[in-house]
Amino acid sequence: MNQNKFKRVWPIAMLVPVLALGACSDGNGGANSGTASSGGGGRAEGGTWTGTITMYAQAYTPNAKNISGIQAEQKMLATLAEAYEAEHPGIDIQFVDEEFKDYTQTVRVKAAAGEMFDVFWGQWADLNGTLPKGIAVDLTPYLNAPNPYLPDQDKWVDAMNETVVNETVAPGGEHYNINGDYVATAFFYNKDLFEQAGIEELPTTWNELLALAAQLQEAGIVPMSQAPDYGWFQRHFLSDFYAEEYDTIAGFDEAPGVSSKDEAVAIHKGILSTGDERLMAWWPIFKTFTDTWKPDYLTADVAVVTETARNDFLAGKTAIFYDGSWVPNLARDAQIQFELGSFNFPILEPSVTPLTNGLDVSGAVGGPNAAFQFAVATKEANKTMKEPGKLEAVIDWLHFIGTPGHVEQVVNENGTFVPTWPGTSPNAEMKELAEQSTQALRVVSIGNSSANLLKDIQRTFGLYLSGNIGLEEATESVQKALDAAQNEYKTKNDIDFSAY
Repeated sequence: MNQNKFKRVWPIAMLVPVLALGACSDGNGGANSGTASSGGGGRAEGGTWTGTITMYAQAYTPNAKNISGIQAEQKMLATLAEAYEAEHPGIDIQFVDEEFKDYTQTVRVKAAAGEMFDVFWGQWADLNGTLPKGIAVDLTPYLNAPNPYLPDQDKWVDAMNETVVNETVAPGGEHYNINGDYVATAFFYNKDLFEQAGIEELPTTWNELLALAAQLQEAGIVPMSQAPDYGWFQRHFLSDFYAEEYDTIAGFDEAPGVSSKDEAVAIHKGILSTGDERLMAWWPIFKTFTDTWKPDYLTADVAVVTETARNDFLAGKTAIFYDGSWVPNLARDAQIQFELGSFNFPILEPSVTPLTNGLDVSGAVGGPNAAFQFAVATKEANKTMKEPGKLEAVIDWLHFIGTPGHVEQVVNENGTFVPTWPGTSPNAEMKELAEQSTQALRVVSIGNSSANLLKDIQRTFGLYLSGNIGLEEATESVQKALDAAQNEYKTKNDIDFSAY
């Protein structure tokens, strides 16, 4: 996901206490002795280059003073760098402590000038298509070869999350980064209020979620304070309902994922249209749940309400809040007076709707789009990479931090995201969320074909959920917004929909 576009959704980081290394794992995923270790390897074969390796680590930048949202005490990557430098005399790892208002443009400019950072944060989707080709090294040969810091595995890729590796590959088969963490979303809950209401089991199905909300109400507890964010919740339902047509919807532009072009064509063809019952069928289902929420927030601006509703939850006024994997950090910062827990978006049953495919779509809002996405600059994007032996040295540093144990240490210290590699475990508050990283990225949603589409539907969504308009009026309003979006896309892109 685009960092700038989803700035409200994916914050860089919040206040996090430094974790003791002794509670983490070593390079093979086992318990260590409390210090960063190399996992039994050494310098890359024939490595003789010495010098400085620069790295922009985004949310994981250690000892940051200039990047908003990162605690000053965050130091895990610096600790790992010190351990690496001790074993590799002559190598100096320097982290870029700078905040970028438009990171994508920064990458373009630096790469064009041959001044890109040696190792840099790069979203897999941007590296696969948005950013200029040739700025990041194709890491595929290294993924398919041994990592010297994982002596028990034949290939480095064997230590990584197989689903993420397969889903983030470029159309030509290239892998431009190593991806070690996950943006997860879930229902966070107040364990004290659940206990007060006599709730002993967490819901795994939609009917169980509704029953839980009713039980909270009966105990005099407000189940949720929440912004009804159409952009988020649609993804759960539509990804389930349209699962069998995902390949068709995502295939119009012959590129991975559902693009704005795919969406516009699908609207024109009547697939993502109110003429297809799946598009609106989940609205009444969802309303049965939102009828139990604090009603004040249903029609207000989502960006404003989200913060207010979150504060209600953190203050112990409501039992549940649906948000991202950064909530535990926010809870620590707020010094909450209750124990925090989480559970995934539940599965829909046929008794709720015959349109369901019964899929686990709990991971449909998040994805492997977080901060542990590290690429290596090519010699075209970074002139210093022409130095003999430097590429091998940079890859060796990436090998060193790219072990399950070190991934877990870095990700969990920050606490905003979930580590994904086999053998890693998230912080305790997010243990239920870890399974989301094994789900395929087959997400269906609408809102990208026009700048106004999501805003128009969100307004209608709030009016419907609050009872100000009925489903028929809401359906007519949504179709008008869809028609306007496809027409706008057609005009701006001069596309002939009849060709699809």
